[in-house]
Amino acid sequence: MKQQKQIAVITGDIVNSSILKEDQRKIIQAKIERFVHEGILLKTRFYRGDSFQLAVEPFAALLLALKFRMAVRRLNEGNDVRISIGIGEVSAWNEDVLLSNGSAFERSGKNLDKLKKKGLHIIIVTGNSELDNELETYCYMADVLIKNLTSVQANVIFHKLDDTPQEQIGEMLNVSQPAVSKTLKAANWKAIEKFLGRYRQIVEKNYGITE
Repeated sequence: MKQQKQIAVITGDIVNSSILKEDQRKIIQAKIERFVHEGILLKTRFYRGDSFQLAVEPFAALLLALKFRMAVRRLNEGNDVRISIGIGEVSAWNEDVLLSNGSAFERSGKNLDKLKKKGLHIIIVTGNSELDNELETYCYMADVLIKNLTSVQANVIFHKLDDTPQEQIGEMLNVSQPAVSKTLKAANWKAIEKFLGRYRQIVEKNYGITE
């Protein structure tokens, strides 16, 4: 029997949204809603005020999750979002992501609720226990790094996630290339880059989907 198409669902919520001013919350929501990427299948929808969901190709899920976190942390290092990525099948497809369902949606939604207990702000669940254990280990390590980023570091990584050259990032932020390089080193960019690389390998091997 032919395997159904595998997708990734990103479900997230804004951390400590209750203490944010209304204008701050709206800015964060706008940043997330306006993301454009070729891997997005169903656009972002907010629900329950500060929670959101979108469906993407598996190859794009981790990159977009990191972009979301950097986008809000560069506004203020006290800002953050929790993100649960679920990879799986779709049993009911609707142009409104909130009306779609399937294992990808179930894994993403259920594990978002578990993030607080785990002390994590990002998790990836595939339904394969071996893969899930490996990915959770990477998530814990990446989370420690991300939670300690300054807004300046988050801003530089936000642009670096698009493969923007250091010289160009420097021009955009009005700083020198050596300053950008120093910021990336202090932010442990290489560790984040390794996580992205390993995630892409896992996706290609298990789902046959690449950029």
